[in-house]
Amino acid sequence: MYEIEPALAVLYDSFRIMNHVCWQGSLPPCLLRLSHRLSPRTLAYAGTDFRIVFNAGHCQRIDDSDFLQIMAHEMIHIWQYTRGKRGGHGRDFRNEQLRLGLVLGREIPPDSPMGYVFFMHRLKDLHPAEAARKIAVHRNHRTYEADYFNQFTNKQNN
Repeated sequence: MYEIEPALAVLYDSFRIMNHVCWQGSLPPCLLRLSHRLSPRTLAYAGTDFRIVFNAGHCQRIDDSDFLQIMAHEMIHIWQYTRGKRGGHGRDFRNEQLRLGLVLGREIPPDSPMGYVFFMHRLKDLHPAEAARKIAVHRNHRTYEADYFNQFTNKQNN
């Protein structure tokens, strides 16, 4: 077992919970990565190859709520890709944000899907921002991220 495996498990649990609550589990498994190479202005991005890359430097300064909102933002892009859309921040993106309870500058409503995601994280004592920090400082995190993703998808398929 890799020493960062528990931290990777937290990120994938966060993804799984959010996918289940917000999209009824319809999103495909996504590779979750941290990168030190992203521009300081880029918090994260979602690729059409179903991966989400988080800015490792930014993860050093955020809390769990911010991390989950960034993950939700990128998962909306994954949702767009699964529907054959190009991504972007157009009407379908904004409508999905509203449906989830993600309104810029406002508190997440407790009765919204994201409010329930936050509740589940508190209930399970999951701390994805802390997990991301642990992964980001590990020198071989890229290899472990890919290996864990393969294990994660194999478990889901069995």
